Amino acid sequence: MGHVKAFDSSVAASAVAVATLLAWAPACAADLPLVTKAPAAAPAIGSFWIEAEALAWTVKGDHLPALVTTSPPGTPQSLAGVLGAPGTAVLFGDSSVNDDWRAGGRIQAGYWLDGARTQALEVSFFDLENASTRFAANSDGSVILARPFVDANTGGQSAQLVAFPGAVSGSIAANETSYLLGVDAHFRQEIASGSDARIGALIGYRYLHSSDRLDIASSATVIGGVALPIGTVIGASDTFEASSDFHGLDLGVSGELLHGPWIFAGRATVALGANINQAQINGSSTSSFGGATTAFPGGLLAATSNIGSYSQTRFAVVPALQLKAGYQLTPQWRLVAGYDVLYWTDVQRAGGLIDTTVNPNLLPGGSGAGPQRPQPMFATSSLRAQGFSVGARYGF
Repeated sequence: MGHVKAFDSSVAASAVAVATLLAWAPACAADLPLVTKAPAAAPAIGSFWIEAEALAWTVKGDHLPALVTTSPPGTPQSLAGVLGAPGTAVLFGDSSVNDDWRAGGRIQAGYWLDGARTQALEVSFFDLENASTRFAANSDGSVILARPFVDANTGGQSAQLVAFPGAVSGSIAANETSYLLGVDAHFRQEIASGSDARIGALIGYRYLHSSDRLDIASSATVIGGVALPIGTVIGASDTFEASSDFHGLDLGVSGELLHGPWIFAGRATVALGANINQAQINGSSTSSFGGATTAFPGGLLAATSNIGSYSQTRFAVVPALQLKAGYQLTPQWRLVAGYDVLYWTDVQRAGGLIDTTVNPNLLPGGSGAGPQRPQPMFATSSLRAQGFSVGARYGF
């Protein structure tokens, strides 16, 4: 948990830094002369530049409810795997997943529109590798495995058994994969420069894409003690897919400071726009006995009451801060290293789609009577990403 607290503190600090830089830039610009020539912080080598960087970032994980539980030997069947019952332990869920470090890459490029280098166009693209969290467990029945839920008819905690002594043996597997990328394009107008510093104003467009996919699959084989024939295999699967696409106007400031061959740069922006959040929920079950298999719509948490495609559009804000240091090796080549932090509001994650309240009558073989639960949920949360970069820039 220590790295999560540090992560949150860095995001809070970056938000303060963004606001400070946006407020400080006009005052600082007033103390510098207007741009009349190429500033010393930008070596005059051609009008184009391109920069390639390797990234190491962390992204706030997706919080999942308790999805797989177990209980100690001797637990009555009615309490096995039930949240809140004595001895029940969560094996998967009730935590965040996919919040580890990820590798990635970023390409940035720019073009000066005039010889004095007072106006420029800049574009940037970053892409992080997929992050995945996997869980799997199986039992011959000696170890209890269960999938917990809240019974919509009683309001009490309950559980679907996957493995229980003398009743069923089985297995369960879960996997969530997360993905993040972004693109931005800006027009840059230099507003002030001195012999070793310059400040520019930015206006442009930012796009971000986030997606999660959560799969849960279980299989239980009857070994005795239940109404179904021994050897019957019951399978259930749930899939939750969530994505958010942000489109927004990006405003900010950019500054550079030259000290010999060293270049220190900073950029603070705030994007205002819309999140297009989309969700896809699917579930299915099977019952197999004597070589015959019957398929049913709906699993456990993805039932006939919430299966389908859903979308919503929400207002979102994306502040971002970028700090860099560079060393000018030659007039064309510069080594760069930096730190980025980004905060994105109202993002749809897979965990936010899950309704843990279930009407057992809606499960395969049920009467269908009672509340239509689970329901499609659209609980959004903030996404925070931060990390380090290292690369090289070439001017031509």
